Amino acid sequence: MSEFDDDWFESWQQGLEESGGNVILALSLRPIEASAEQVVMEMPHGPNVRQGTGVFAAGALIQLADVAATMVCFRAIDPTGERDDLPFPLSVQISSNLLRNTDKGKATTTSRIVHRGRTMMVVGSEIHDDEGRLLATVTGTHVMLQKRGSGKDD
Repeated sequence: MSEFDDDWFESWQQGLEESGGNVILALSLRPIEASAEQVVMEMPHGPNVRQGTGVFAAGALIQLADVAATMVCFRAIDPTGERDDLPFPLSVQISSNLLRNTDKGKATTTSRIVHRGRTMMVVGSEIHDDEGRLLATVTGTHVMLQKRGSGKDD
């Protein structure tokens, strides 16, 4: 059974809704695979993610990569995904190259750690369409920000 099967996904979405929702729900993002090395996440084409011409909005593609990059940063410091006392990997720089686009199917990102330091991580993401065509590359730099109330620098 996949770590992210339909039952898990439904429960995860419900938890996000109960906490007030966020961009993950708004864009219908779904994790497919997660490890300390990479995260694969998909986003279906639909009204919340397309621009006026009908193709994926550039910002939605970048957001897909950013959410997956954040998830792989969390997995890199906690492969089990069970700790809740971790610093948040705050995006401080995102660079993107938008190569082509589509008006159907899903966009799928594979996000991998490029550099893992003590306080900073760099993640490279490639976003493909259902036909395997490269839509975009996204590189993000994440600073590991201690959560307020953690006792450090409050």
